[in-house]
Amino acid sequence: MAQALAGENYEFKAAPEVVKPKAKYRPQIQQQSEEQKDSSLLGCNIMFDKRVIRGNTYASIQTQGDKKLMTLKSFKKPSQKAAPQTQTTYLHPQTPRPFQNRVNIDIQTDEYLEILTDKPPEQEMDAQTDYYIDKPPDRLFVPKKNGIDKETQIWEGDLFDFDQEVEPILQVLMNKILEQSRMEVLEEEEIKLMKLQQKQHEKQKTSVLSEMQRLDAVQQRLDQEEARRKLQYETFLKIQKQSHQKVICRTLSKSLISPLKQNTFKKLQDLGVFRDPLETALLSEYLPWMYSNILIDLIDEDGNQSNFNNILFNIEDNLTNAHANSILRRKQYIENHYEEIARKKREKEEMKRQEEERRLKEIEDQRLAEEEQARQLELQNLEQQENQQQVQQ
Repeated sequence: MAQALAGENYEFKAAPEVVKPKAKYRPQIQQQSEEQKDSSLLGCNIMFDKRVIRGNTYASIQTQGDKKLMTLKSFKKPSQKAAPQTQTTYLHPQTPRPFQNRVNIDIQTDEYLEILTDKPPEQEMDAQTDYYIDKPPDRLFVPKKNGIDKETQIWEGDLFDFDQEVEPILQVLMNKILEQSRMEVLEEEEIKLMKLQQKQHEKQKTSVLSEMQRLDAVQQRLDQEEARRKLQYETFLKIQKQSHQKVICRTLSKSLISPLKQNTFKKLQDLGVFRDPLETALLSEYLPWMYSNILIDLIDEDGNQSNFNNILFNIEDNLTNAHANSILRRKQYIENHYEEIARKKREKEEMKRQEEERRLKEIEDQRLAEEEQARQLELQNLEQQENQQQVQQ
């Protein structure tokens, strides 16, 4: 049978046709349940895409001085045979070189201070994912086939290359991350420049305000000086006018009084024309009476002072004698007190000595009693030994 089949020519019963490519996505079903709708919505999020893997958020932060390369490893193709891995390398964007006499340093631009460490905190946690089973679509009515099945051999990688399909996605993600990082750095630099400009503006505003206050103070001092000079000039004019009037008046008075007789007022005063009667009575009657009374009072005060001194001397003598007597009594009391203390001390020492002698005597008696008892015991032991020897003999 096999030889017969081998001798015949093998031909397909159906004519060959072009194989259409397989659809990339599953065909949507019109009638879906609520759970399927929720699962379809979850599939729209890139975080739930199985082809995207999120990196570690606790990785060490690379500083500007590090010259490491940021490497993206290609994902393994979900197949039994491991496909050759490709490695894409991107250079880390670096900070521009500093200007002359300046140095780039690492600073934190966040709102709150964060302590950076080389070894991030590590903690083991367990997570239980929901048991998810992809519900198959409802079976559709398939009419009975009336043709012949055909097969086409498709080798691995003919329809879908995982590395080639994933590389654009990773490229877009990396470009988006770099662009976002660049925007954040630019925003931080812009905020820093805005703060610096604000500080410079505040500093300039403060300097302008201080300069304005200084100019106001200078203007105020000038106004005060001008008012003072005006007042001084007006006072000078007034004094000059008064002095001029005085000079004129003096000149006129001299010219009018010069013809009169010289020293007329003095001669009248010497004659007693202008003498006051009250002054005369004061000099002739009141002053002599006052002098006599003051002299009598002074004499009486001197006598009273001598009497008061005698009384004070007597009181001082009495107080001195009383103080000396009290000192003698106190001295005698202190001597007696010290004698009493010495007597009590001697008595206490004598009692202590007697007590010590009594205690020593008791100890000696006890020792003698113990020796006597020990001697009695020794004698008894000797007697017992002698009796035992006699019994043995």
